[in-house]
Amino acid sequence: MPYYEMSLENQREYVYLNDFTVVEGALGLWLLVFLDVDWVDLTKKTESLRKDHEGTLSKFKWMQAKQRLQWELGYSERVAAWYHGLKETLSARHPLLQLLVEQQIRNRLICVSQPENRTEPRTEVQRYLEVLDDTQAHSEQTALSPMDLRPWLLEAEQIFFALQTCQEQLLPLLDQVMGGDPEKDGGILQRYYQMQQKDWSFRHMVEQGYRLLSPQFHITSPRKICRSDLPKETTPQPDQLEGHTYMVTDALDALTLWEFEMICANEIPLRRCAYCNRYFRPYSVVSCYCDRPVKGRNGKTCKDVGAISKHQQKVSHDEAKKLYRKVCNRTQMMAQRRIEQHPDILRRYRAVQLHGRELLEQVEAGTMTFSEFQEQFDKKPGELLGVK
Repeated sequence: MPYYEMSLENQREYVYLNDFTVVEGALGLWLLVFLDVDWVDLTKKTESLRKDHEGTLSKFKWMQAKQRLQWELGYSERVAAWYHGLKETLSARHPLLQLLVEQQIRNRLICVSQPENRTEPRTEVQRYLEVLDDTQAHSEQTALSPMDLRPWLLEAEQIFFALQTCQEQLLPLLDQVMGGDPEKDGGILQRYYQMQQKDWSFRHMVEQGYRLLSPQFHITSPRKICRSDLPKETTPQPDQLEGHTYMVTDALDALTLWEFEMICANEIPLRRCAYCNRYFRPYSVVSCYCDRPVKGRNGKTCKDVGAISKHQQKVSHDEAKKLYRKVCNRTQMMAQRRIEQHPDILRRYRAVQLHGRELLEQVEAGTMTFSEFQEQFDKKPGELLGVK
């Protein structure tokens, strides 16, 4: 059974877990979490732990039996602590990371440590899996040989390296698609199309990724997969049923690339935070800062720290100027059409312009937010001119 199944429909993402439940989130959530993970650090730490065993091999044959047993036990404990650290730092961040750690990486231990003709894990491997799953305390009886652990660490290292490579390839592509000026470079989908036309390596990466995805249709009721082998009395009501097409794969990087394309297809804007420089999904056109906590700032977020910065003021002022021109243009058109009924309407229009410029100055000075400017100035022409 493949490790990952995800559906991207209705600007939502649906992740199918092994207990037949479905976790739902906003489209793009996985991509943002994926970009936040330090895959380089995970790769290096896993490699270091694997090579720690290599450095001891030269001394291993000179060790006494008791020394060997103690060293193997200590190494086995360090590997278990490494795995528990992955569960603690990754599993809670996103359902796909939970599947990565608690299914794909965990189960690779079974694959690399048993002969092909065996269907069940060896007894010592099964005991060590219980340690990894926190259902058994670590002891001499649960320790696993470095000869089994080292190939497992190599498999995990290769998984992390593949995800690291995907992250390094995606970030510049995301910058191209999300970093342009809509007025000059067109919308997200247009910039994506231009990138696709120019970058043959991206087209090749997409083709390779889609070959690793297989569609699978599932019916859910709510947030749980409806299985065909369920008894009739547990059949859900018809109005509770939903159908979604899931992409099934063992390649997490292929799913990530697919979500990137779906974000572009739905023209969902992502932006780099002006404080931490990481991508986030803005809640408005002037959002410059994300909600991630800032280390050493007593729980304050990037948004809290950067709320009064000059960068935010500049962005707010630029958007306010665009809105100012838009409101003035439509108000002027109405004023010109009503000159006969209201001879003083042009004077009223000039007063509207003056009022708008005074508000713009407040936005530029940082004493007024874009939202406040929009609330005070973005009104119907008749309301601004005082005519019906």
